[in-house]
Amino acid sequence: MRDHWPLTGRDDESNVIAELLAGDQYRGVTLAGRAGVGKSRLARDVATAAAVQGWTVRHVAATATGRSVPLGAFASWTDDFDGGPLTLARRVISALTAGTDPGRLLVLVDDAHLLDELSALVLHQLVLQSTTRVIITIRTGVAAPDAVTVLWKDSLLRRLELQPLSRRESDELLHAVLAVPPDHDCSARMWQLTEGNVLFLRQLVEQEWAAGRLTHENGCTRWIGSPQVSPSLIDLVEHQIGAVPEMVRDVVDLVAVAEPIDHACLTALVDPLALEEAQQRELIRTADTGDAVYVGHPLYAEVRLEQCGAIRLRRLRGVVAKAMKGAAGEANSVRRGLLWLESDLPPDPTVLAAAASAASSLLEFGLAERLSRAATDAGAAVETRVELAYNLLMLQKGEDAEQVLDSIASESVRTSAFINDVILRAANLLWSQQSPEQSWQVIDDALVGATGERACQLWAFRANQLALAGRPGEVPAVMAKVDYESLDAFGSTIGLCAETLALAELGQTAGAVAKATKCYTVVDASPQSSFLGQPLAEFHTFALSMAGYIDEAVEVAGAHLRRSQERPATAQSVATAIVGFAALAAGDLQAARAHLAVRPADADANFVLANSYYRFQLLLAQTLARMGDLPGAEAAFRTAREHRRPAYVYVESSALLAEAWIAAGHQRMDDARRTAWAAAQFARDHEQFARELMCLQTAVQFGDTTAADRLTELAEIVEGPRAGLAARYARAVCTDDSDELDVLSTAFEAMGDRLAAADCSGHAAAAHRRADRRGSALTSAERAGRLAAACGGAVSPAIIGARLPAPFTQREREIAVLVAQGLSNRQIADTMSLSVRTVEGHVYRASCKAGVTRRSELAHVVRNLTDPVPARL
Repeated sequence: MRDHWPLTGRDDESNVIAELLAGDQYRGVTLAGRAGVGKSRLARDVATAAAVQGWTVRHVAATATGRSVPLGAFASWTDDFDGGPLTLARRVISALTAGTDPGRLLVLVDDAHLLDELSALVLHQLVLQSTTRVIITIRTGVAAPDAVTVLWKDSLLRRLELQPLSRRESDELLHAVLAVPPDHDCSARMWQLTEGNVLFLRQLVEQEWAAGRLTHENGCTRWIGSPQVSPSLIDLVEHQIGAVPEMVRDVVDLVAVAEPIDHACLTALVDPLALEEAQQRELIRTADTGDAVYVGHPLYAEVRLEQCGAIRLRRLRGVVAKAMKGAAGEANSVRRGLLWLESDLPPDPTVLAAAASAASSLLEFGLAERLSRAATDAGAAVETRVELAYNLLMLQKGEDAEQVLDSIASESVRTSAFINDVILRAANLLWSQQSPEQSWQVIDDALVGATGERACQLWAFRANQLALAGRPGEVPAVMAKVDYESLDAFGSTIGLCAETLALAELGQTAGAVAKATKCYTVVDASPQSSFLGQPLAEFHTFALSMAGYIDEAVEVAGAHLRRSQERPATAQSVATAIVGFAALAAGDLQAARAHLAVRPADADANFVLANSYYRFQLLLAQTLARMGDLPGAEAAFRTAREHRRPAYVYVESSALLAEAWIAAGHQRMDDARRTAWAAAQFARDHEQFARELMCLQTAVQFGDTTAADRLTELAEIVEGPRAGLAARYARAVCTDDSDELDVLSTAFEAMGDRLAAADCSGHAAAAHRRADRRGSALTSAERAGRLAAACGGAVSPAIIGARLPAPFTQREREIAVLVAQGLSNRQIADTMSLSVRTVEGHVYRASCKAGVTRRSELAHVVRNLTDPVPARL
């Protein structure tokens, strides 16, 4: 698998080189680029292709050791070194061209910047011969002999500057090498460390695979743990860096311990000539915008940090930390605090407390805990202990958070802050310690006698509890008691998130979107509440997708992911999963599967993931069931149940829907319809009308004929295009109205729900067939198949039914599919709660309609027609 590293992302360059070799404008091409971008590989592949086309190819490799030997690179082409330079050059050229057809000689010179002067002269003279074509590779930023540089300066060779692979190309290469695509985290980390450098990427993949840290799970490649700076990686990097003077090394080390470091700060610490040389050698680089300085490549920093001793690192950190005094911005505050904490300087509670607060705002809760604990130990104020408890809560360290809260005297805490000892205690019980009843009791007790801003804080948190408990109908009345002017930004965000979710559940889409829009403004203005942008984006996406505004939901999720690119990996994982949620709503199953694959190991140790993992695993189970991967769906469902959070009653109908789709995948259609109805009833009992609508639409997709009346009622309650279409869908399935089903398929597709559109076409095909309209049946069936493929290989009872040519009734089709799966009549009877005699009758009638006489023949016919539709890539 890893033995084959295909040339990736170089199609344009390959085509340009082929055109240059075939034309007369240039004598060849210079491939320039940084080490490891793939110059030599591209040149070799082009040369191989030329050889296949009849060219004679000569390979010449320049080396650092050969540079000290005159004619070292071309030594194998002559054994007579007598004579002047031009005589030697002509002698080598004669040997190179001997036995070749005119105009069909291609000479490839790798690392031409390492040529000795005489070899460079040979190359120059060779290019001047119009009958020879030349490809040379050189490293950007490295001096080359004049006889080489003149080749492109005089336009004898066309110079192409190769860039590292893009993020997309890097992912494509990883997919090709590892056989399955990398998940988002693996892709992001590989990109962060290699930045498209193929040489580094290959080294990293090889060592991480050998170490067992790259694994395949759920159709994706995962990267577990942290990479090690292996000796082979050190050798590779040192080979590229070369010998480095001590003063230049000091520059790199200072940048490595603090990157990014402000240019002015770095200038104050190092010799200017050493700084210039480090830049010229690309050992450090300045950001495209601003004055931030980074190490030239991420792996350079990893290697230097590995090679520096502990005492040297502590001293360097202290030097930079003191120099950063007055640096503005949260990131600089965190960086300075960490440098201070890990240096040889005495602890400073002011520096550490400021860094802890900034780290929390940046969602770096692990760092925030370290910094706030260190600040507390150094004598910081009580607010820092409150922040420590908050950070422990966010890290799922509930018992530790409780101990810190117990050590805080309530009267010493500012009453104006939403993050206070009471709210934190209730939040800790609700989430980390998974005791919602006790959490509610804390708020109940605190509400007794509470007034003013404290009462508003408590009611806002109560609204959050109600929304999560599946009691959205009570949220508006509770929030009516809250004066948002009395809440800080964090409290306002909690209240607005609760209202967004509650209104979305109630089907009041416009109100939900308005609350979400207002909440984004608060979040953007308050770094402390930035982590609440995660549930806000999820609730906003939910509101739009349930209502039927699918494109808008996809855009909201995508925008949130883009905003999260500078956030920690855990925040990016949740943002990625929200994109998966939107992709499922849009019927993009491949994207949904890739984006919903969050790792349980991360979820166990992080608040944001731990409290999202259950929900997203339920959606993953639905996705896999819809793709026909029933073992994967069942595994995801089991994992979801293992991570169930008792505070999240509001997603119980999603769990039931996942069960329903798994049952449908096994063709247990009575169970599927019954479970979808149970999900709808649960949602109705909890006033979750938008979810009830979705559950009943699912029941209709399973062929239910009893949901039309309730869906018609919901069309008057739930805002958005979905409600009306779902009601019409239910009525059309009930009346077997094939023409209406065709119309609705187009309408669902226009709305963005391609899965429902495919099922509509599947039902239309079956209805046309029962009405003996074979042409229309074929058209609808073809559309169902096309939509299923466009969705990434969607599988459903309706899509399967569309491919069956016989005019089966719904019950006959369901039983015929079970026969094809190898179930006996007794097993089918048990599965569908029918008598064996009834099953036998359906099997007989289905066989007659299929034109066969034996049960095995019916199974064969159905099996051949119900294979999953392949994804259209």
